Amino acid sequence: MTRPLNRALVPVVLLSLCQYVQAASPLEDSRPGRPGAPRWVEEYRFLDDPAKASDPFDGLRYHRLSESAWLQLGAEARYRADALNQPFFGLRGLKDDSYLLQRLQAHADLHLFDDALRTFVQVENTRAFGKDLYSPNDEGRNEIRQAFIDFNHDFAAGRYTTRVGRQEMAFGDQVFVTYRDVPNLRLSFDGVRASLNLKDGRKLDAFAVRPLKTGEDSWDDGSNNAVKFYGLYGTLPLTAVWNMDLFAFGLETDDRSLAGETGDEQRYTYGTRLFGRYQALDWSWNLAGQGGHLGGASIRAWAVSSDSGYTFDHPWQPRLGMRVDAASGDSDLGDGKVGTFDPLFPRNGVYGEASLTTLSNVIVVGPTFGFSPWRTVRFEQGVLEVWKQREEDGVYMPGMSLLANTRGTGRHVGTIYRANTRWLATPNLTLDLDMKYYDVGAAIKEAGGEDSSFVSLRATFRL
Repeated sequence: MTRPLNRALVPVVLLSLCQYVQAASPLEDSRPGRPGAPRWVEEYRFLDDPAKASDPFDGLRYHRLSESAWLQLGAEARYRADALNQPFFGLRGLKDDSYLLQRLQAHADLHLFDDALRTFVQVENTRAFGKDLYSPNDEGRNEIRQAFIDFNHDFAAGRYTTRVGRQEMAFGDQVFVTYRDVPNLRLSFDGVRASLNLKDGRKLDAFAVRPLKTGEDSWDDGSNNAVKFYGLYGTLPLTAVWNMDLFAFGLETDDRSLAGETGDEQRYTYGTRLFGRYQALDWSWNLAGQGGHLGGASIRAWAVSSDSGYTFDHPWQPRLGMRVDAASGDSDLGDGKVGTFDPLFPRNGVYGEASLTTLSNVIVVGPTFGFSPWRTVRFEQGVLEVWKQREEDGVYMPGMSLLANTRGTGRHVGTIYRANTRWLATPNLTLDLDMKYYDVGAAIKEAGGEDSSFVSLRATFRL
């Protein structure tokens, strides 16, 4: 049986998959996991019971090797077709761009000594066909996406894990660190991560990694040695309703230029996330501050990202939400102070999948509305007003790319109209349709930009 979709529940589903508890897995009802969640969270030991092996692919995905060892296998084929009018608001010399993206993945997940030792390897082929404006996230050809070893230790209160190697990471509701599923290349890091998961819901992660640098040929992706990323992320259940995350991140970047300053950067991000659910209400509120240095300039920046909603008691599960995001910008170019917030490795899809907005020098406010007229279909729409936080600063794209000639232009960036549809066509096949129209304001018009539109269709088949 396929349960109705609700995007507000996605973080909860991910947590339930990752949590170390003795409970029935949601994969017993429908498998494999849907696009977005990493494949390493999947757990199929319940297939030791032949009565539960009801899916035609169960014989492929799970193999019991001995009393203390098992092997899980899986694969994914995803094709994404995009059509853009005025990509990057027409400011990069192109009026339209239509293309096809391909992502093929396969993985093997070996567990030994009753899961005390685990090895996970995922390879992929990613291609871009007919794309005029190339991005490093479009194509990596044949590469190792993940390859890590876990050392697990179970004790009465929970589990401790040390993970070494190439891996995907995400924390909280992925405002600052994400898996980045929608772009053709998901986000991976090389390094080490230590995780403590207690049965009462408390969690603590410590990590030291480098992001991957994408090459132009096969088997040439490697660690970006110009960037170091490290930090702590903890979760504390406060009451039956309220939960709190606390985090501290360090990002060191060699030879960076931002806000009129140039040099090596040491940027430190610290903050909290308050989240929970009470009856029909749900909320997730992130608050963060940044300090550090860029060359000889000091960094002082801040950000707020929030999503709150109410789910009505109706078979369609309608949810009315409100998004309020804001991040600081820089007030005076080259004054020895950097006020522009860097969102690190964020999930920008909440603003639409056209890669036109990120959490930097921005204020975003607007309602969202989602509903499921059928159990396997979810519609979600949103209207978001976007302004600069500082008129003197520019408009930033994902990756902290400054949109040309937007410094000192008007404050109103524009209005985003976005709509998303997800159809769980079969347990293995998921179809996603994303549409976005960006009605630009003075910040873009004064730079010579125009309204932009975007349509994307993704078909994902998972084994």
